[in-house]
Amino acid sequence: MRIEADGFEFHFPDALDVFCFDEKDKAKPHFHGLSHAMKAVDLVVELPTDYLFIEIKDFHAVDDYDFKRALDTAQRDERQACFNHLREVLKHKFRDTWLYRWAEGKVDKPIHYLCLLTLDNALLSVMGKELQRQLPVGSAGPRWSGALVQSCVVLNLARWNANFPRWPVARTPHS
Repeated sequence: MRIEADGFEFHFPDALDVFCFDEKDKAKPHFHGLSHAMKAVDLVVELPTDYLFIEIKDFHAVDDYDFKRALDTAQRDERQACFNHLREVLKHKFRDTWLYRWAEGKVDKPIHYLCLLTLDNALLSVMGKELQRQLPVGSAGPRWSGALVQSCVVLNLARWNANFPRWPVARTPHS
């Protein structure tokens, strides 16, 4: 199955279903109608044994997030604030989507959270570690029947295609 979202085209040949989860059109079957109250990831992919929650962020001012390259304290603080805001957005998009899907009875398979961000490798690594700390990745609480999320991976386009050759992604021609 192929799907376009936010300037990228994804191909999931083994998917049972692929859809834009933050659908705006009320007439579409995956419209959830709660965008005013909750966040949602961009795509949900149902595979035979897993679900993928995919969030896409294409940044035009990538340097705004690179607090480690900031020259002065004020600039570093501003960039750190941008980075922290992005981390919070990514965290809440996962949590709210999980809650939507739970309410639909659709958390019956392991879930993997994939964030496709147009950031450099160093920033991806930092963001990945931050999200791993913020989400209960791969672990369940003592009274839980299972983990909320099996994995959380933060990638750019090159890393996505290197790590997931079965699910290639490319920029759309008009992006």
